[in-house]
Amino acid sequence: MPQRVMNSLEIKDQPTTLNHGETTFNRYATKKTLANSSFELALLVTNAVQLKTLLGNKSNQDALWIVGLSLVCASLFIQVINACILVLLGTDDISKEQRQHRLISLNNFSLVLSVLLAIVNVVLNVIVAVDPQILSATINGTKHD
Repeated sequence: MPQRVMNSLEIKDQPTTLNHGETTFNRYATKKTLANSSFELALLVTNAVQLKTLLGNKSNQDALWIVGLSLVCASLFIQVINACILVLLGTDDISKEQRQHRLISLNNFSLVLSVLLAIVNVVLNVIVAVDPQILSATINGTKHD
């Protein structure tokens, strides 16, 4: 039995749905954005702990300390920018044709920021390898010499 080929008008008139009408592309994109935001929040907390650890260890201010502090600040800055983009992506409607180009561009920019953020945090975690004694001293408010 030959398959029926749909013309461009039939494709254009179809609803933008997945799962036979249960999930729209817009709902899928919103859920994807929320999932990405939860990872951003976890990374934000990790960077806050790293910043607290670095600032609590001011007695050892060498070149690696300055680089680590700079990378934590850069990571936090990138996260704030990416969070703003994710809010824009999550609140807009991709089913509206006039907004699709803007949303695709924002999504691509968010992807680039996420990759850059991953690279910065890998380097940061190598530089700021947390010594358990320093971490416990920072949390407890005491210093061990």
